[in-house]
Amino acid sequence: MAHAGKETATTIEPHPASGSVASPAIAAGRIRVLLVEPRRIYADMLAGTLRAEEFAVDVARSDAAALTAVLGDDPDVVVVCVGSSAHGAVVLDRVRQAAHCGVVALADTEMAPLISRVGVAPIGSRDILNTRIRQTLRRSHQRGEVGGAQRRHVDDLVIDVGVRRVYQRGNVISLTRTEFAILRVLSDDPGEPVTCRRLQEVLWGATQPGGRSALGVHIGNLRRKLGDAPSCPRYVRTVRGIGYCLAG
Repeated sequence: MAHAGKETATTIEPHPASGSVASPAIAAGRIRVLLVEPRRIYADMLAGTLRAEEFAVDVARSDAAALTAVLGDDPDVVVVCVGSSAHGAVVLDRVRQAAHCGVVALADTEMAPLISRVGVAPIGSRDILNTRIRQTLRRSHQRGEVGGAQRRHVDDLVIDVGVRRVYQRGNVISLTRTEFAILRVLSDDPGEPVTCRRLQEVLWGATQPGGRSALGVHIGNLRRKLGDAPSCPRYVRTVRGIGYCLAG
């Protein structure tokens, strides 16, 4: 069980504004920023700087927590502190691949003017970061990158219909076109069965001799990639006499 104030791979730390009991990530009318910074002292100082600019801030202090938040919480902008290690660049690439919002990358040299042990950063430095965040947000809206109905959340899966990509606990699952098509149809109404005939029509345009056997092969491959146990699948379940359903 996660303890309050401590981060796990599936939680992020809310940084409430002084005197507030609500997470700033749900503050009405404020731009929601996800700050990715593994070093607690830097994260706390930079979060303070961002809050001084009236942003609602949540902090992820691991790449797993960052990807979980990116996929599940739909921030408006992600700020990734890359740091000086090669791993920081890896985290940045993974966040950019997963995010459907703007991403701002900060090198250590850029962070220095933004953190202060005695208070928030100087106004000039804050203005630069403020401008970068707002420009990134504007560009992401112009490109239509903000996540929405095209993203379906089922258990710990995120099915992105728009870009034909599936994530499981933040990791990309590589599926063939046929496997993705099956998962997309099943995710139309999780928990409700889809007939084998319907799946065959979606995949091949009509039922055909041997189509049910071929469908079974693709279902088996999909289950294997999702880590489903053959005897007791967690995600793609067989509904006897009907077809299959995606566990809701």
